[in-house]
Amino acid sequence: MELRDYLNVIRARRGVIVLATIIVAGVALAVSLVQPAVYQSEARVLISEKDAGAALFGTVLADISSQPERALQTQVQLVKVRPVAEATIKQLGLEMKPDELLRRVTVTAVGQTNIIAIAATAPGADEAARIANAMADEYTKASRARKRESITAAADEVQQRLDQARSDILDIGRRVQSSGTSDELAAELQIATGTFSTLAEKLEQLRINEQLESGSGVVVQAAVAEAAPIEPRPMRNLALGLVVGLVFGLGMAFLYEYLDNTIKSTEEAEKVYGATVLGIVPMEKFEKGVKRQLTIVDTPGSSAAEAYRVIRNSLDFINFEHDLKSLLITSAAPAEGKSTVASNLAMSLVQSGKKVVLISCDFRRPTTDQFFSVNNIIGLSDVLLGTHSLKAALQQPVGDQLLVLTAGKMPPNANELLGSTKMQEVIASLEEWADWVLIDAPPVLAVADPVSVARWADGVLMVSKAGESTKEAAAKAVELLGKVGARIVGVAVWGLDEARNRSGYGYGYGYYTGGEHYYRSYYGGAPSTRRAKGVVAPADKIVPAEDWIPEPTPGRRVAAFVGRVMTGVLAFLVVIAIAIAVAYVLDQYFGWGIGRTLLSTVRL
Repeated sequence: MELRDYLNVIRARRGVIVLATIIVAGVALAVSLVQPAVYQSEARVLISEKDAGAALFGTVLADISSQPERALQTQVQLVKVRPVAEATIKQLGLEMKPDELLRRVTVTAVGQTNIIAIAATAPGADEAARIANAMADEYTKASRARKRESITAAADEVQQRLDQARSDILDIGRRVQSSGTSDELAAELQIATGTFSTLAEKLEQLRINEQLESGSGVVVQAAVAEAAPIEPRPMRNLALGLVVGLVFGLGMAFLYEYLDNTIKSTEEAEKVYGATVLGIVPMEKFEKGVKRQLTIVDTPGSSAAEAYRVIRNSLDFINFEHDLKSLLITSAAPAEGKSTVASNLAMSLVQSGKKVVLISCDFRRPTTDQFFSVNNIIGLSDVLLGTHSLKAALQQPVGDQLLVLTAGKMPPNANELLGSTKMQEVIASLEEWADWVLIDAPPVLAVADPVSVARWADGVLMVSKAGESTKEAAAKAVELLGKVGARIVGVAVWGLDEARNRSGYGYGYGYYTGGEHYYRSYYGGAPSTRRAKGVVAPADKIVPAEDWIPEPTPGRRVAAFVGRVMTGVLAFLVVIAIAIAVAYVLDQYFGWGIGRTLLSTVRL
């Protein structure tokens, strides 16, 4: 797809996009309006970079400097350990579990510093501040306890060595008393006394450090109660809802476009039918109660009337060799406008000075008599059955340039009559007088009649309803007409909604339903007409017409069902979102207190 194609999809599916955006944004705003307020407070702790308290024999050991980031992240994790949470709960008398408390607390390192931030959230501002301060306090206590344990262990080790040095001094003293003083004993006594003095000094230093040890962290900023809550944020959530809704709507639009198998442009129509689009007729608006109208006569200045003239001129252009005199006008499926196009095209040719005969072959649902206000008592079926002559059946509704042959009564063997040489003779006889013989035939996929009579026509004009005719139906119709050697000379696109379509000839008109729907919606009842297989089919080769009609795939049926369900759900959510928004505005304006009551109920 090119950029223009994407823009066409967005333009055609703008309703889905706008609806999805409104719904998601509305839901986000409604949730924000009913969401309980959440407050946050933050305490900050400075992590010591050196640990002098754990030093032994005067050596200062590095605590963070060797790997600062790793050491700082270690302290971050130590804030969130379970014992700290349990101590916080006990200190504040909270009725919650440690895991629940830890979910409310966020601990992060502040930039490239040795400061960590302890942020707590709660339904109340004061509660959030108390939790943050208690977590910081319990962390420093736990850190101080760990450091003091290290110093105590070192002091115990020094005490053991001090006791050993004292024993050595006493042993040397006993030896001096028993054997007298000697240089060797004097030297040993001096060394032992020096060691004792050094250990005693270190022990005293460790005892002092143990009392002075404050741990790895020091609270440098206590948490205070913030007046403004961090949640909800209606404007932020509304903006996010608009963005998410827009993305969701675009996704839905392109999904619908992918699942939509209708013919949506002249290029697609020409590709499927293998013929040029001769004209595009816009959708016509009739007065109430009017079903059949000759637009070319009643509203000659309308865009639809001009479109019929374009089709007429296009026919003259492709018939430059004058090898077309009889033209079968049909469509793939019912309700695609083939009778409307046939009648208006006939009058347009008459207005250009041509002699035209319009034959209606639609025995089951004839409409030609309604367009021209003629009777359908005697028609084509009577001529083919031999009960009336062709001259007796022809009618002149407007002047002597147009002859109309209505369908007449429904014969028992319509397919065989239309495929007979008698039908060929009727068309040939009319071609001798007329410049154009137009044959209004039933839809190709509904019955076998148009395929039977197509062999006697010089060409076929296919009518496709804008945005509703499907590729499967069109391809099947082309295949069936091709089996009898019919020549499709062009395509007329009918029923374009100009208000919804700005390029190609349209997007977004629904799914192909297929199956028996074509027959039942067009004629009513179960299909019974038979069709011929091949160019000339004997009676024993005739098969039911419903075999022509392609059934929709399971995937398309599921997609159509999902689309209907999602549309219903979206519409329901729109109503709910609007109702919540209106209720909130009224509650705030009149001060009813409904919102506060609901919030208190939710908290309970």
